[in-house]
Amino acid sequence: MIKLRSIYKYFVLICLATLSSCEEILLEDNISTSEVNLTAPRNNAQLSSTSVNLSWEEVQYATSYHLQIAKPNFENPSQIILDTIISKNNFIIQLNIGQYEWRVKAINSAYETHYKSRFFFIESNADFKNNTVVLLNPSSNLNTKSTNQNFSWQEIIGASNYQFQLYDQNNTIIENRIMTNTSLNYTLSEGDFSWRVRASNDTEQTLYSSRSLLVDTTAPITPILTNPTNNSTTINLDINFQWNRAPMSGSIEKDSLYIYKDSALTVLESKNQATNPYSKTLTVGKYYWIVRSFDAAGNVSAKSTIFNFTIN
Repeated sequence: MIKLRSIYKYFVLICLATLSSCEEILLEDNISTSEVNLTAPRNNAQLSSTSVNLSWEEVQYATSYHLQIAKPNFENPSQIILDTIISKNNFIIQLNIGQYEWRVKAINSAYETHYKSRFFFIESNADFKNNTVVLLNPSSNLNTKSTNQNFSWQEIIGASNYQFQLYDQNNTIIENRIMTNTSLNYTLSEGDFSWRVRASNDTEQTLYSSRSLLVDTTAPITPILTNPTNNSTTINLDINFQWNRAPMSGSIEKDSLYIYKDSALTVLESKNQATNPYSKTLTVGKYYWIVRSFDAAGNVSAKSTIFNFTIN
């Protein structure tokens, strides 16, 4: 009992020194007794494609998964092919012909499960068409203000070339290229685009892998403040902030409300992502406020004019 009390006392001292991290540990769900259920490929599967899609069921309260692949196994490995932590519950990888063992454990910030493992064999790449082209960049459904994009994808073992296609928002193809490398720099205009890639070994083709992206280079319109009006006075501590901003087409737009205690806008009272109208409780004093708009592509509006009001 004395030893347990000493351990607990030591733990409390650590928590006092690093309060936020200990709070996270104390609130984290214990997943150590959970089990990772592997779904595919089945144990000792014999594959005729070098593209392997590893998948497993999600573990409740897990935030990520530790995935490892060894050749030929973990007991006597000649090579650790992969050692990575990912948040999703599947992973596609290209592997050479051979025998492999793969394993997965679920983790969160405080706990982890035991590994669950399986074996599989890649016997050939005869079924080339069932390979999957893994797209790397740009990320799926990217919103960006950069017109210069590097399109890239993983190499497919045995591929002689790749077909890259790029479509505009009207589904009109604007680039159709047969190439041997796995990346392409391309300058886009503003708008919605989709792109796709398939691999070929001269006799067979894989299915296309595709993604979409939005290029938005236009900043949101500058908000116009309406309430509380400039140089106004009130006795109400609950302030109803209002402003106008015409929406722009393109990426999603959001507004941020800044409240300051000085006209030079150096003493920040609060900053909040806000939806018009927005209510906030303040104390007696004089305040200055502005609104600025942002979009998902990274564009930022100009600051609104500065309004001030006084609470008596």
